[in-house]
Amino acid sequence: RYRQVPSFGRSTIRKFHTNVSSLKKLAARDYEDILQCSIPVFENLFPDPKHDRFIQELLFTLSEWHANAKLRMHTDSSLDILRSVTEALGSKLRSLVKNICPLYDTRELPSEVTKRGRRLSRKRAQ
Repeated sequence: RYRQVPSFGRSTIRKFHTNVSSLKKLAARDYEDILQCSIPVFENLFPDPKHDRFIQELLFTLSEWHANAKLRMHTDSSLDILRSVTEALGSKLRSLVKNICPLYDTRELPSEVTKRGRRLSRKRAQ
């Protein structure tokens, strides 16, 4: 679905590759582009409308957190807002793990399985 998002300007949001989940060696701007386009990409992706609404709200909160966190200069009020958004994000993530994740059958990508195996091997070798 990311592939269907049109590019925006020459250097703002670039065309996405065919499989965003398998991209490697991304720059910060790539993660930011993925986040900025995630709300329309994830829209109506979940069969349960309540879950879909929750994911949309989570993505918005994550975007709000990112926008506040990347400010170069903070004031007392901007730090209060960042603290508040951080608490909201943590609450939403805990709710996601507790209430929504167990309802869906998910699988790791092959690259994630390989990385986890290497990490466990190194840990055992120590």
